[in-house]
Amino acid sequence: MWLFERKFGFFIGKIVDFFLAPIPKFLFTKNMKKRYYDNMRKSQPQLDDLFYGKKSGFSIGLAHHNFGAFYSIYPCIFSFVIEGLYIKFNGEMNTFVILVIFAIPVGICYIPAYKAVFSNDKYLQYFKLFEKEDEHWHKKWKRRTIAFIFGAIASLFLGVIIIAVIVTS
Repeated sequence: MWLFERKFGFFIGKIVDFFLAPIPKFLFTKNMKKRYYDNMRKSQPQLDDLFYGKKSGFSIGLAHHNFGAFYSIYPCIFSFVIEGLYIKFNGEMNTFVILVIFAIPVGICYIPAYKAVFSNDKYLQYFKLFEKEDEHWHKKWKRRTIAFIFGAIASLFLGVIIIAVIVTS
């Protein structure tokens, strides 16, 4: 997910550069252009670290949240089943009950995954291992990540279908 976030960030950066590049080129004076390009050259490593840094960059933060979001969708199937049974037998739902029904399975399933990947910056160790592997290995894990994401989305739809079947039966 982090590699995708980096590639997507580079892509968006190129689009932004395409639209903003004419501003200094055509609107700045010669001295302003020189200062602008010198400052851009000097600040580029800091910007790269801010957006794409492995330790605290924007892309790792976004990958962290996406991992949490997609991983948390899987236990939602259990939540949908419990919610459907609760609605079927009690007839109405309280907002607090909905939150508890979703929070408990998601929390129980997400906490071990979070500890395995993000506690004590373990993902940095994983990055070191990933960098040593060959291109075939990276393609295999790219396919697994895509399957993980599509599986999460499919499980969300499956959960909605399950709750609809339980409530209407």
